[in-house]
Amino acid sequence: MVYLEKIERVGKTYYYVTKNFRISDKKWKKIRKYVGDKPPTKEQTKKAIVEIEKEALKKGFMKPASKYTYLSDEEAEKLQDLKEVFKEWYEKLGAVGKKKYEEDFVVRFTYNSNAIEGNRLSLRETSMILTENIIPAGATPNDYNEAINSKDCYEFMKEYNGEFNQKFLLKIHELLTKNTNCKIVGNYRDHEVRISGSEWIPPTHEKVKEEMRRIFQWYYSNRKKLHPVELGAILHNKLVRIHPFADGNGRTSRVIMNWISMKNNFPMFFIELRDKIKYYDAVEEGDKGNDEAIVHYIAKVLMEQHTFKSEMN
Repeated sequence: MVYLEKIERVGKTYYYVTKNFRISDKKWKKIRKYVGDKPPTKEQTKKAIVEIEKEALKKGFMKPASKYTYLSDEEAEKLQDLKEVFKEWYEKLGAVGKKKYEEDFVVRFTYNSNAIEGNRLSLRETSMILTENIIPAGATPNDYNEAINSKDCYEFMKEYNGEFNQKFLLKIHELLTKNTNCKIVGNYRDHEVRISGSEWIPPTHEKVKEEMRRIFQWYYSNRKKLHPVELGAILHNKLVRIHPFADGNGRTSRVIMNWISMKNNFPMFFIELRDKIKYYDAVEEGDKGNDEAIVHYIAKVLMEQHTFKSEMN
């Protein structure tokens, strides 16, 4: 915190602009700049603060501000390295290797994304359906169709060259929820919803279209300002906060987040079922107005999920 110190010495008054910096849990360091024998003007104060922060940076009391809104420069640098390493690794795979990689990704993404929402298929059963065209014994029509739909959605998303808009979003939802228990497919909900296990209450159905209009406006205002990981993660949170659909909100939002990653030449990724609580915690921080949490969480997931590729190069 910046404050003004007034010190009396031998009948004279000295004014200092002062700022304290925490350097450990119990230790602080003070830096102050003399600004004269009279209270400083706003310009003098601003100049002193700049000088203090420069000194703090040199002494290591303060980290330099990131050029990104939420990511640190270190995170952004690691993500850029990951992007370049992944591209190089992927290019070396050849046609057969690329096909196997994509098949494996679709299986793992489908299994984890669907399981988070309650689908009862195992990873092995999901693989049987998507790669061997085998229907496992005991698989319900709903669980089976959710798996098939995920693959269809991936194929559509991969070939889509347009922008994020309402038509694209509704198509993604339609592909993910057709022939399932979802009552309203490819369109916004016409009733109120609650999010199980969350204190957040989504807007009423009458407000959904207006809220979605604001989301599209936000996207077009920020798509060039934000880092792609920031853009995708925050857009995901905005969508799940509105919960615009009768069902499939989480799955749709995770597909959109991956589409933004792919569109910007970053690798796609999946939230693992075993990480569900951490994922939900990051989402709920967004409900409280802290979208930074989901950005750092997604950046971490991306880096951890593709570390092996960096090690192979």
